[in-house]
Amino acid sequence: MSIQVRPVYSEEGLREAARVHATAFGHRFEDERLEKVLLPALGFVNVFGAFDDGKMVGVGVDQPLELTVPGERFVKTRGLTWVGVLPTYRRRGVLTSLMDHHLNGLRALEMPLSILWASETTIYGRFGYGPATERVSEAEIDNRHSAFGVPFEDDGRMVLIDDPSPVRVMREVLDAARPHIPGEVDRSDRDLVDQFADADKKEFRIAHVAADGSHDAFAVYKVESDWPHEAYAQSRVQVSTLLASSDTGYAAMWRYLLDLDLTRTVTVQNRPLDDPIRWLLREWRYFHVKHVSDGLWLRLLDVAASLEARSYSADGELVLDVDGERLLLVVSRGSASCSQTSREADIALGVAELGAAYLGGQRFDAMRRGLRLRELAHGACERADAMFRAAREPWCSYEF
Repeated sequence: MSIQVRPVYSEEGLREAARVHATAFGHRFEDERLEKVLLPALGFVNVFGAFDDGKMVGVGVDQPLELTVPGERFVKTRGLTWVGVLPTYRRRGVLTSLMDHHLNGLRALEMPLSILWASETTIYGRFGYGPATERVSEAEIDNRHSAFGVPFEDDGRMVLIDDPSPVRVMREVLDAARPHIPGEVDRSDRDLVDQFADADKKEFRIAHVAADGSHDAFAVYKVESDWPHEAYAQSRVQVSTLLASSDTGYAAMWRYLLDLDLTRTVTVQNRPLDDPIRWLLREWRYFHVKHVSDGLWLRLLDVAASLEARSYSADGELVLDVDGERLLLVVSRGSASCSQTSREADIALGVAELGAAYLGGQRFDAMRRGLRLRELAHGACERADAMFRAAREPWCSYEF
């Protein structure tokens, strides 16, 4: 078997790519959704297929994104998604061919790194990706215990958004919020349109308007009705998106969601590990984290360029042996230079482990204790953690 990977442009090719992707993940797309939502969206991203004797047996998609890295800096990248192989072609090198195509394409574009969301944690480590963010994938609050711990007065107002594709409002919140969130990604207006094109019809969109008239928080939620014995309300508020660019907007958004009438619980998905909701609540035990999982995975392609692209919390020098290549990282006043060196290494690790630590969310010392890297100089992991630490936990709100 000789697998060939090439771009897919034609409408029928995109249609087949959608079918291959769906089959790989064990479902089928409804014809209406395929024609009206997916095909138009696929025309704006880079679709590539793996072919065996002319038959498409695997598919991948990547799209241009801009990643926030520590220090309110930005790195151009491409987000990999929709990677799938037909069940009849598993473990025959198809995935490797798809990944080689994607990574070589980014190298040709001189992009320093690649990012993705992983369907399984065991897949992408062998291609050099590391789990760069973690998240609360689901949490729940009993709104009978939702009083704030300190008095809160909102000098703005909440507004329901009727626009089925609220690009302007979302753009305003995103542009103000994302510089402060390592791991967050920008996306084009077209991405925002696509994000809402296939939305659940039961969803509501809500925004907070600050005193100066700007939008500083945005959320998407739906209410799942539950009336036991048709006598009393225990309905659930299910929040799929919540992004805020100000503390007041954030608190006001939570107050709105927790105060919705005829509801008992609020369930939220994909929240940062350091979500300050616990500090808003007087009884923070009622913010019940149901599951924590990995989020964004990151693959460093140009290690030196990537390390120079972000800022650091502490100055110092560190020699990293990354898969046999020794690099000297020198940080002065938060900015870095990185080059090859013959000096003895302080830490030896793989590119996947360095990718995991890159945004400041994973500790070198924890990976050392987990046998994922070797500390060659005493105290080097502690020094690395002080240098790489970010101002807040990295998080990505957009599951592309």
